[in-house]
Amino acid sequence: MDKKKHIVLIVTLSILILACSGFSFAEDRSYSIPSLNMDLYLQNDGSIHVKETIHYSFSGTYNGVYRDLPLRNGQILQNVKVSTQGAYSSQEIIDQGTNKQIKIYLYSDEAKTSPISNKDVDVTIEYDLLQVLRFYNDVAELQYKLVGEGWAVPIGQLNAKIHVPSSEGVKYWINPPYYSKNSGWQGNTLEITSETIPSGDYLEVRMAIPKSQFSNNPTNGTIINQDALGQIEQIQNNYQNQLNFKSTLYSILSILMILAIFVPVIIYFRYGREPKIDYQAEYERDIPTDDPPALVNAICGPGFSKKIGEPDMDGFKATIMDLIDRKYLLMEKEPASMEGYGVDDSMFLKVNPGKDKSSLKGFELDILNFLEEFEEDGLISLDQISAELSDRETAKAFRETYNNWKADIKDRFLSDDQLKKIFLKKGDNYLKIFAVAGIIVAVVVFFFAITDPLPAAGYPLLASIILGIVSIISLLLPEKIAGQWTTYGEEYDAKWHNFKKYIKDFSLIKEYPPESVTIWNKYLVYATALGAADAVRKAMELYVPSDQLEGSDIYMFHYYGGYALLSSSLDTGIATASSGSGGDFGGIGDIGGGDLGGGGGAF
Repeated sequence: MDKKKHIVLIVTLSILILACSGFSFAEDRSYSIPSLNMDLYLQNDGSIHVKETIHYSFSGTYNGVYRDLPLRNGQILQNVKVSTQGAYSSQEIIDQGTNKQIKIYLYSDEAKTSPISNKDVDVTIEYDLLQVLRFYNDVAELQYKLVGEGWAVPIGQLNAKIHVPSSEGVKYWINPPYYSKNSGWQGNTLEITSETIPSGDYLEVRMAIPKSQFSNNPTNGTIINQDALGQIEQIQNNYQNQLNFKSTLYSILSILMILAIFVPVIIYFRYGREPKIDYQAEYERDIPTDDPPALVNAICGPGFSKKIGEPDMDGFKATIMDLIDRKYLLMEKEPASMEGYGVDDSMFLKVNPGKDKSSLKGFELDILNFLEEFEEDGLISLDQISAELSDRETAKAFRETYNNWKADIKDRFLSDDQLKKIFLKKGDNYLKIFAVAGIIVAVVVFFFAITDPLPAAGYPLLASIILGIVSIISLLLPEKIAGQWTTYGEEYDAKWHNFKKYIKDFSLIKEYPPESVTIWNKYLVYATALGAADAVRKAMELYVPSDQLEGSDIYMFHYYGGYALLSSSLDTGIATASSGSGGDFGGIGDIGGGDLGGGGGAF
């Protein structure tokens, strides 16, 4: 029985796989129209005989093709004939109101039972059009879309021939002209060869023909009692002037945008080059200044896009480490009486009641007050902080504390006047203004250029992409690139950079080790502010005796995961707090207002 079930299961799965494969194969198909040949014969009575040969190339299985012919204002389609080469066919004409659809079914066999698959087919359609030629008081006009906007795929090449009674006195225009590869008279036939015409666009021919080439009473044309030649010429001249203006505008825009990409370089050379200083040391063994670690972080903290004078989470954690090092916060073991938090390796902090908090600065009190909110029975559980900062409301409260902490640091140490003694932001401000303006210009130009088939639009399209990339890079560049250190700020940053290099280089520390665990503790505090805490902790393990390490609260805090847990908790808090947050008859047609055109596709 089990064996039968397995067989049934295998057969079922095989059928499903084959069915899915068949569906996939059925869907994996495409077609193209490499070329379209068209002949228009303008008859003496005003009617037009049209012959189209559409060359299809099919990949996959298709049932047939269709040709849409839109009619308007009394126009008539008649005498439709269809023939095919490369396939058997049948057809029907579907009346869709103002649109006539010629639906052509294609078969691979004479019995017409199997659709075509993976072959090239030529479909020839002939038909007569009435009331399409317009007869004005002064000229006859043909305004005809040889290719309309309704084709489902691009037309690789159009080869059109417009046969007129005589070429003498005939004026013609091709709209838009940039799709025309060649055009000219061969006797009384205007021959037009096109470039590839994208799907959704059109190619139109317009002719002003002497009325004398037709009968005095063209019964199958549309009679309009007004003069037209002057208006037709004016419309075409305006259209050409518009194209010329757009081409010139695109050229100017392209040049300006290319020139604009050098603006960041100019800003850098004007405002971003650093002053020369006499400081030449390769590294710093001693802590360069006695500034609070949060201030060092604000000025010299890690990160590519770090803003000068903006403290971040490394500075926040360094301040907690500093409070531990200065004994304002004490490490405590887990009490047996405490229930509900942690396991054997849980970590607790305690605010030292023997230390006078009145000597602390405002940004340090911000942190103590934040930690005391989690105090229970005199102890602060890091596990509890981690758990509660996953709550959105608690996380929002922490974010407010964090923002207040940053504001207090900047108010005390980094007001605008104080920061100017360290770093000048003028160049970076200019660079960011350029970046925002450049992105806006690039997006606007890109949008207009990519939707405009005018060949000249290709230049601003490329220039807008380049400008957009340069602008985005400029927006992301750190302040240090276009901004400028003062002499004091350059030396300050260089000293702390060299100190960081020293504490991260084990060979340097081995050669010149700190003299006591107290200094190591200070190193660990400032390394946290500089984003290098792990390197200092590992160095301590190598070069500080184990009995001294065990007496270092700050090392033990880091070693037993307090620092990692605190980092994860605070980062989670910030992330949680931030989450959620054409012309009609009776007038002169405009460009693109030609008759017929339509389109087609395959099914």
